[in-house]
Amino acid sequence: MNGQDRKETSGRGPAEMPGAGKTAGSGPENTRERETPGAEKAAQAAGGAAAEPAGKAGPWAQPGKAEDPTRPADWQDRTLVLSDEAALKIYVNRQRMRLVELMTTLARPATAKMLSDRMGISASSVKHHLDKLVSIGVVEVDHREHIHGILATYYRVTDRTIVLDSTDPALRPFTEQIVQDNFGQLLQGALAALAAWQADPDASWEDAWGLMHSNGAIFLTREEANALRRQILDFLEEHKTPRPGAEPVRFGLVSYRVQED
Repeated sequence: MNGQDRKETSGRGPAEMPGAGKTAGSGPENTRERETPGAEKAAQAAGGAAAEPAGKAGPWAQPGKAEDPTRPADWQDRTLVLSDEAALKIYVNRQRMRLVELMTTLARPATAKMLSDRMGISASSVKHHLDKLVSIGVVEVDHREHIHGILATYYRVTDRTIVLDSTDPALRPFTEQIVQDNFGQLLQGALAALAAWQADPDASWEDAWGLMHSNGAIFLTREEANALRRQILDFLEEHKTPRPGAEPVRFGLVSYRVQED
């Protein structure tokens, strides 16, 4: 397939954002009740600040490890570090990671029923996974809302970036599974999007925006590599919030420095 086979223009409109639609309003039968995030609520009940994962050392600091010079000044406020085995066993679950991905691209609070319809599993199963994710701070209760006399709970993914404590060798099996599962889902999604675009005779090259694949080698100094990492992280931070005209683009980034034998 080449560019000449594609039409230069197309009447096809923007793809609908996954989960896009009307959020339940607040009329006579729709009342909202904001919920304090689980970790924060537990900390408030104990009279302290929001608790962080047990054994948290952060992805940039570990006994025997120097701090990462590219870390942002406010990384502790922006990051949820999963650094204990109990939390990782909860998180490293294919259905739960799929659920987190769905909620991230949905970009608005959702009920277990709304999520179950999209995942193709029962609402009770989704509720079970949500409760587990709430217990480690990955998912939070956004609010509860009365709809036609039924109290519905709306959930959202934490605003903080979820990372593993990659400096701990004992957690390597969890890291490997997460990387493999994440990139497996990413590859499936990208190939499905490519196939849908190829199968649409009315789609133009402009309709393929968001699809990208590139790999190879570049040559960097330590300073250049750190600067590139900072630029990428800053760009991702600036574009993680939904806004009019923007659609979710799933991505994965991985690189490593080639070591000579």
